[in-house]
Amino acid sequence: MKFLADSIFFSPIEPSAKAEADFFARLKMRNGTFKMTRPSRFQDWEERLLPFLRARRGGLEDVLDIGVSTGVTTVEFAEHLRRHGFDARFTATDLFIDAFLVRLGRHAQVLCDGDGWPLRYELFGLSMRPWTRRLDYLTMAFLPLAIARKRLQPRLAQAIRAGRAHRVQMTTRLPQARSIEFIQNDIMQRTPALEGRFELVRAANILNVGYFSADEIAQALGNIRSYLAGSGSLLLVTRTGEAKGNNGTLFELGDDDRFHILDRVGQGSEVESHVLGLAPKVISLDTHRRRVG
Repeated sequence: MKFLADSIFFSPIEPSAKAEADFFARLKMRNGTFKMTRPSRFQDWEERLLPFLRARRGGLEDVLDIGVSTGVTTVEFAEHLRRHGFDARFTATDLFIDAFLVRLGRHAQVLCDGDGWPLRYELFGLSMRPWTRRLDYLTMAFLPLAIARKRLQPRLAQAIRAGRAHRVQMTTRLPQARSIEFIQNDIMQRTPALEGRFELVRAANILNVGYFSADEIAQALGNIRSYLAGSGSLLLVTRTGEAKGNNGTLFELGDDDRFHILDRVGQGSEVESHVLGLAPKVISLDTHRRRVG
């Protein structure tokens, strides 16, 4: 039995960009977001960044891209920088990177997240969604979908714990992506392994006032700041607008541990005031003594 997911994740021949995009776009995560992105959506920023990167003291060694979905735009960003002489290491994070393929007999397979939440069913060569649409509540189709999820999730989770599942990453298989480190990560949870590493962080289409509260945005920004490599590091916060183009702001972290604006595109980032208002880190006396002693 041939499964569509196998051709996306395991085929020795990389799937076409269209096939890959179509497959991922049909995956609805447990938080209601879809695993989709659009190529070339941040081109207006890529050229504008170059003068600031060239002027930055200390060069550019490590870049962090946050909320990357499948990583297609991360690949574009990395390739753009390489073409202009910046051979930086790229780390890309997203809340949903890791997934598992679980076989249920010869003719059925389920793609699910690490907790067994179904993302896609495949049965007798047919690919089917496990999530409900508004129309499903009118046709009563939501009921079998809900029952299937409830019954399958514990079984899928058990298969993962028992090692009877194939782990995959829901990221592009473009050849250029092989040099990028993809990590499943929650921006709301600080990750010590990322702290103090990056001269440039891009947070694109992730921080917006319609989805997060002011406290959550402050928490995310505090985590992001901790990942920067110190004074002179850059933070790009941008969001694709309804029309073509972005609204974003490029910030630099100053010696005062506050962010300062370097450039804007469109109307600027909608969380610009949150970034500028982020208070400096509080350093305890003991920590200060260790640093200077």
